[in-house]
Amino acid sequence: MRTPSTETIEVWRGQPTTDTEGNPIQGKPVRVGAFQAVVAPSSTIDQVEENANPLTIEYTIHIRGSQPTGIQATDLIKVRGVLLPVKGKPQVWNNTHGRHIGDVIAVGERKG
Repeated sequence: MRTPSTETIEVWRGQPTTDTEGNPIQGKPVRVGAFQAVVAPSSTIDQVEENANPLTIEYTIHIRGSQPTGIQATDLIKVRGVLLPVKGKPQVWNNTHGRHIGDVIAVGERKG
């Protein structure tokens, strides 16, 4: 069985800042890390509406490692040149003995 090839993904995170009234907000995203990952396209069906041409881009990302990546549900992941929001909470990937072997992250967005 052939091992899937990995590619580099980047993690972008909005930096904490404050608005003009001093309220905490998430600022402009900056690159906070990169990982080697297996990127698998997700299957979606776009509902085509009159005068609309929707495009859904979704991936499931598998990152192997003995420690959690620290990727958060509020992060953006740059996959194949496109910044995509994380969908839901990143999942822990354990082997059959309960040891951490990686993280699984769903990313995606719908345009149009």
